[in-house]
Amino acid sequence: MMKLNVALLSAAVVSAMASQAQAQQVPDYYVGAGVRAGFNDDTSFVIDSKAKAVELGDRTTLSVRPSLVFDSSTELRLPISVDYALDQALYPYAGAGVAYNADGRSAIDPMITAGLDWGITRSVVVDINGSILFKPGATDTEITATVNYAF
Repeated sequence: MMKLNVALLSAAVVSAMASQAQAQQVPDYYVGAGVRAGFNDDTSFVIDSKAKAVELGDRTTLSVRPSLVFDSSTELRLPISVDYALDQALYPYAGAGVAYNADGRSAIDPMITAGLDWGITRSVVVDINGSILFKPGATDTEITATVNYAF
């Protein structure tokens, strides 16, 4: 129930911000914080970031999206994504990478990710993301929502 409340609260905040702000272009770099709600995990604090690596075309870039998840242990995520500009404020992306889980296993697990960067203002980007981590004998599916400072 807590996960659903966090998800609904996040959606309400994003909707309120969008109705009050003029959309802006999503920048090449950002850092921020938010929450992760997993289907097999408790709600956790997340530090999120994005750095453009390569321009692939007029509307497409390759980005690195490191993040830290703070739960009972710390997890480092390092996906690489292909980002596509739908318009000046919406950038859907998809990619793959690895997750280092410092949960006693000290294992590196493959992951796939997809999401949407949404430029709310010139310096505020909301990132909504879904990821699947492939752990030995199980998969871990989760959703993150972060508010980021763009620079």
